[in-house]
Amino acid sequence: MIINSSKIYASSLSDILTNLQEGAESSEDLGSFMATILNIAIPLSAISVFVLLSFAAYKLMTSQGNPDKLKDAKEQIANAITGFIFIILSVAILYLLSSILKINIR
Repeated sequence: MIINSSKIYASSLSDILTNLQEGAESSEDLGSFMATILNIAIPLSAISVFVLLSFAAYKLMTSQGNPDKLKDAKEQIANAITGFIFIILSVAILYLLSSILKINIR
């Protein structure tokens, strides 16, 4: 059994608060953090929209003319498209705010 060990150093509360304040004042760190979140969230949301639409299309095709199942599948498609629109709008708002606040997230 192999155990990796590393040294852990204690730091004072003032050091932690100073580092936190310096990080909050740096727009480059905030921009890179936001870029990382966007690079993860956008593909993940696109995959989830694709999965939801595929599942709803399958439900639509297998409804066999049942009005309740058709209605449920159509609602699910509408909800997936609405969610995708919200995702696009939130990304657009984030880019707009980053340009106004001069934070580089690209």
